[in-house]
Amino acid sequence: MKALVIVGHGSHLNEDSSLPVYEHAARIRECFGDEYDEVVECFWKEEPSMRHVLDTVESEEVCVVPAFISEGYFTQQVIPRELGLAGPVTHRGGKTIRYAGPLGTFEGMPEVILERVEDLLRGKEVPPGRTALVLLGHGTDLNKSSGGVIYLNAGRIRERGLYDVVAEGFLDQEPEIGEVVENVEAENVILIPVFIAEGWHTRETIPEDLGLTGEVTVKDTATGEKTIFYGAPVGTHPSMAALIAARARETERETEVVQSAG
Repeated sequence: MKALVIVGHGSHLNEDSSLPVYEHAARIRECFGDEYDEVVECFWKEEPSMRHVLDTVESEEVCVVPAFISEGYFTQQVIPRELGLAGPVTHRGGKTIRYAGPLGTFEGMPEVILERVEDLLRGKEVPPGRTALVLLGHGTDLNKSSGGVIYLNAGRIRERGLYDVVAEGFLDQEPEIGEVVENVEAENVILIPVFIAEGWHTRETIPEDLGLTGEVTVKDTATGEKTIFYGAPVGTHPSMAALIAARARETERETEVVQSAG
């Protein structure tokens, strides 16, 4: 038997924090049910707790996928500690547990971002002029990996030549998102939060700080009038379910190759 365990952060303050994990797990059961006998959700800040999740799984083959954008404290320390993982592959209690990397670094993430853009722009008129895609990350000066995943995906999209500009902006590190939107040389700005879930930042602080009034805002900036298209977080997009399944598949394949070579 095979199990897929999806680990989310969760929150006691934001009930929407765990919602994407439950929705993606449900889609995986529906669309990839032939691959997994069990698909299980667990969280750091909510029940069911990740600490006990492996005790509830009956399958001998388990793949753990963290529903996080970037490598960092939670993926490198908290999750391995709470689940008792010894590395990419852990053998314990008759189970083989394979641990995947975060979702944001996976090669399929640019497709999810572009699908989010497509959904945002559907039925809307994009005025003439240059168009910029701006990826918004949380960022932190304490962990360079947090911002690195934004640069990684921006670079992958930039290579495709779909937009006049592809830029990066952050909440808690430079370049600050307000300055990026203000100064980017484009009449149209598509702003996509590379976050897992809706929350205080995406609903309150970002729109307030940038003066956004909804999905489409026309405002004057230092570089002229801009039309700003503001999307929902990437992590809430339905195609994230397929990304999670693909991430698990890749992890199983890679760890099996390493085991065979060893």
